[in-house]
Amino acid sequence: MQHRPRRSPTPSDASAPAGIRARIAGRGRKRLRLTAAAAGLALVSGLAATASASPADSAAPAASRTQQVEYFAPDGHPRHTTVPVATPKRLADAHRAPSAAGLAADGDVTSVIRNGATDKKVDVVFIGDGYTLAQQKDFHADAKAKWAQISKVEPYASNRKLFNVWSVDAVSNQSGVSGDPGKDVVKDTALDSHFWCDGIERLLCVDTGRVESYAGKAPDADLVIVLSNSRKYGGAGYNDITSPVGYDGIATASSDHPDSAQVAVHETGHSLGKLADEYVYDTNGTYTGAEPSAPNITKMSVAEMKAKKAKWYRYLGQNSPDGGKVGAFEGGGYYPRGLYRPTDNSIMRTLGREFNLPGRQAMIDGFHRHTGR
Repeated sequence: MQHRPRRSPTPSDASAPAGIRARIAGRGRKRLRLTAAAAGLALVSGLAATASASPADSAAPAASRTQQVEYFAPDGHPRHTTVPVATPKRLADAHRAPSAAGLAADGDVTSVIRNGATDKKVDVVFIGDGYTLAQQKDFHADAKAKWAQISKVEPYASNRKLFNVWSVDAVSNQSGVSGDPGKDVVKDTALDSHFWCDGIERLLCVDTGRVESYAGKAPDADLVIVLSNSRKYGGAGYNDITSPVGYDGIATASSDHPDSAQVAVHETGHSLGKLADEYVYDTNGTYTGAEPSAPNITKMSVAEMKAKKAKWYRYLGQNSPDGGKVGAFEGGGYYPRGLYRPTDNSIMRTLGREFNLPGRQAMIDGFHRHTGR
């Protein structure tokens, strides 16, 4: 089932058109969403010391604006950095006018999985990059396969019926992704996906303004995943983005690398579950701020959680799917001391792991925020 787009892509620094704003105004459930800052890097109260830059001021020139991104080394351990919003000049210089046929097909929306009305489901939107006009069927197949990988992970697996999945065609002039296989490779693609972002090989960045324009074509967008046409390992999480269309954050992933789905799952821990990262930076020392709002990070000991019936007290002592029993393990929210996480090593600490018990419940709660249950 295909849906024709309601508008054409806008430049990366354009504001949302009136049509989008009118459509958004009718979505009362969108007001339930927390900002991405609360969901991602700033989930821990007073965490400014760990962020290398603030979210960009939308009024600032594009050349001077920056974004916080999370990326993942091949060993599965995540890191954060700050990257420019502006597309690198060498990529911008490669842009060529699209063909008439490409323009006609650009922005087409396809229903991949439909389980119900958009206001009663979590709507996942895949946008392809580095797929030419002739490769759009490949993109549709890749989106379906990637969702199958993501939805094998609990609690997605037990809640598949809560999701609609859409694909939005972004027709590229060239096949593939800049920076693959080598740093000097440049491709003319719709979203400017590129490895070696800001000098980091596995960091797969995109033009988030262009992503916004394509995501707005879907009937609804609660989660947005950019699928870049590549076998190379990499990805990114843009967690400081709150979109006028309604989604919080963008995840990027390689289409054909078997581990790239884990990047997307981790990022949805932030956007859907409002979970904090459970890894640390040793240089941050001891956390001394207020009690964090994130459900998987606390200043409290096991005894304090029990006494106050707070955070994950219900799960204390229970076996957790990521291994071991739920307790209070020091280190999390980027601080090695002063904050505790529920288990030793969940997916919010290392890719390839499961959500721990409190994390699973937070994800389910997130699903239901979007379904209205």
